[in-house]
Amino acid sequence: MATRKLSLAGPATLRDVARVAGVHPGTVSRALTPQTRGLVNERTARRVLAAAEELGYRPNPIARGLRTNRSHTIGVLVPDLMSPLFAAVVRGIEDGLRDGGYTPLIANTDNDTDRERVAFEAMSARQVDGFIAATATRDHWLLA
Repeated sequence: MATRKLSLAGPATLRDVARVAGVHPGTVSRALTPQTRGLVNERTARRVLAAAEELGYRPNPIARGLRTNRSHTIGVLVPDLMSPLFAAVVRGIEDGLRDGGYTPLIANTDNDTDRERVAFEAMSARQVDGFIAATATRDHWLLA
């Protein structure tokens, strides 16, 4: 079987795995999802897993986000990343998000409201699932 691993054609897709395993893409999806793997014949599931490994298949989080309407990304607005206080805060935020299966999208705003708004809009356009505003003020515009 020809592999597509590290080819110029791009990363392997679910359809590529299905073609190599000789099954429908829906079967591949069920076999690769731990919660639904039991719905697939054990021998077929092994064949799908072997094809995925051979092709170097990795799920595409953007495609998953289109299907689930979730990006598993949280926007983090920070007034000053050079500040030891906010550096420690961001580290804690990042650790907590990672433990929860989320990825932070961090923007340093230099305490500039215009930069905050631009970053907020850019993150919103990327459909982050939520925001964390690291701020020392109670009257921050995002908290209103």
